[in-house]
Amino acid sequence: MPETIIHALVLIQNWGEDGDIISVLRKNKHVISLFHIMGRHSYLIDANFDDKAQLAGWINRMKSIKHASGAPVIIAIQTQRIIDVYKKKEDFTLTDYMNMRERFHFFVKIDNPHHDRGLLKLLSKSPIVHSILHVQGENSFTIEVIVDDYAKYRDLLSEMKKLETIHHIETQEVISVIKYRNQVVDESGRAVKRTDDIRELYTL
Repeated sequence: MPETIIHALVLIQNWGEDGDIISVLRKNKHVISLFHIMGRHSYLIDANFDDKAQLAGWINRMKSIKHASGAPVIIAIQTQRIIDVYKKKEDFTLTDYMNMRERFHFFVKIDNPHHDRGLLKLLSKSPIVHSILHVQGENSFTIEVIVDDYAKYRDLLSEMKKLETIHHIETQEVISVIKYRNQVVDESGRAVKRTDDIRELYTL
């Protein structure tokens, strides 16, 4: 990854109706991909910024979004700088996600403070693990799992739990993919690339 760009995963918890925040995030040039997820947070974002000042300004703008009542739309925001990308999908599009109706789709946060080699070996060889990100923050890695049979994911969890280096695992199931690598769904239901988005770098 270019060292001058800050790549980050952003986790957002919102309050109230989703329409306003989805509209803002969907159009935002820093938001490369946007996933609606279950769990403690409402959305997971793959984002990038030119520098820390740009990131700080973006966070402040997100926090300033209000409902008509004056209440903040976003009640919690967490940023995790991406240190390294060990695995990512190639030639994958929003249309591919849209065609995954019979598959399970998760992001999994793994806290593995020390001795990453065994975990990375396990994850890298697994065909159901499609992305592996090393991140800063409360967990060490975030991985993306796409699988047609939940039993296969259970098997992966069992293998991970055998590793004594892992302190915690948290699964976040994906409800929907709203934006992916700057593609969004238009009014006719087709995946199209936003012409005003010029950022091509992505980590998921």
